[in-house]
Amino acid sequence: MFTLSHAAAQQAPRVSSRPVPAAAPVPAAPVPASPRALGDLLTRARAALEADPRRARLCLDELASLLEPAPEAVDTESLLLPECGTPAPAAPLRGGLAQWQVNRVTRFVEAHVSESIPVETLAREVGLSAGHFSRAFKVSTGETPHTFVIRKRVRQVQTLMLTTEEPLGELACACGFTDQAHMTRLFRKFVGDTPFVWRRAHRAC
Repeated sequence: MFTLSHAAAQQAPRVSSRPVPAAAPVPAAPVPASPRALGDLLTRARAALEADPRRARLCLDELASLLEPAPEAVDTESLLLPECGTPAPAAPLRGGLAQWQVNRVTRFVEAHVSESIPVETLAREVGLSAGHFSRAFKVSTGETPHTFVIRKRVRQVQTLMLTTEEPLGELACACGFTDQAHMTRLFRKFVGDTPFVWRRAHRAC
């Protein structure tokens, strides 16, 4: 029986009992200070300048912190591997899948990214045979189901490298790769860098 995991590696990826680490929450953007609040701080600083220099310095420090420009938000999505090899067609292509079928397969893969995902399982999700599904999926997405699953695994690794401090070996198991070497080989094939180099370059952003 042909499975995606068999095509990916001689050894099928093991199902990790370790849950996928949660991504770090995105910090809220600072609320800009109003002109009235800034003016009040300046007034207090002037009043305290001679009588209480220490208080004046505290007011000026607070004012300076309010005037500091907010750090630019990093567009995480722009750093990740594209969702699909080719843009989604405006309308279903002849011989391809319906959009609801593509959506269902996508959600299933994302929910089971730490597990082995046979092509037969994906085909059952949309009520097709494995062969029919594989052909229709490639028409709709421009890539095989196997490639699509690996792409999703790599994207999940990228997301977790940006948002957690988990070791690469742990991330490999959490994202459905056999081991760190397996992950590194496929990550470099899709991204062009090793996970270690990519993480070091983009965590500094």
